[in-house]
Amino acid sequence: MSGIAIMMMVLFMVVIWGGLVASALHLRRNPDDMSGIHGDAEYARDAILVEQELR
Repeated sequence: MSGIAIMMMVLFMVVIWGGLVASALHLRRNPDDMSGIHGDAEYARDAILVEQELR
C-alpha cells in the first residue's frame, strides 16, 4: 500500500468514526422524545402512544 492510500484510509476512518461519535453525543444531549415536530408535547409521550396503538 502506498503512503497516499494509507493517508486516505486514515482520513476516511477518522471521518466515519468521528461522525458516529458526534451523532452519539448529539443523541445523548437531545433524546428522541424531546426532539422532532412534537418536541415535549404531553400527548407525544411513549406511554400515551403505546396506549393509543393498543386500542
